[in-house]
Amino acid sequence: MNIVDEIKRRMHNVRHTLHALQREAEEGLTADDVCDSVRCGFELVEDYPNDPRGHSCLILTWVKGMPVHVVCAPHEDTLLVITMYIPTVGEWVEGFKIRRKPE
Repeated sequence: MNIVDEIKRRMHNVRHTLHALQREAEEGLTADDVCDSVRCGFELVEDYPNDPRGHSCLILTWVKGMPVHVVCAPHEDTLLVITMYIPTVGEWVEGFKIRRKPE
C-alpha cells in the first residue's frame, strides 16, 4: 500500500480524534485549517506500516505559514487524523523532515 496515495484517496472524508482536536485548539488551529493545508500539499516524513493499530504515518504540511506535523492513518474510506504538533528545530533538522540524532 502506498500511504501517500491512500491519504489522497480519503481526503474527502477526514475525521479527527478528540486528541487531535485538543492539540489543534492548543495551537490556535482548527480541524479545517489542518485539512485544508493537507489538501493543498504535504510531504511524507515517516511511514509506520507495522503500527499495531494499523498503518499510519507522519506528514509535514504548512498551516498559516507554520510547519505542522500530522500523524494520520487511512481507515476504510476515512482518513483519521490521530494527532498534530508544531515541530521544533531542537528535534528536527531544518525543513522538519529529518529527526535530529540524540547527542
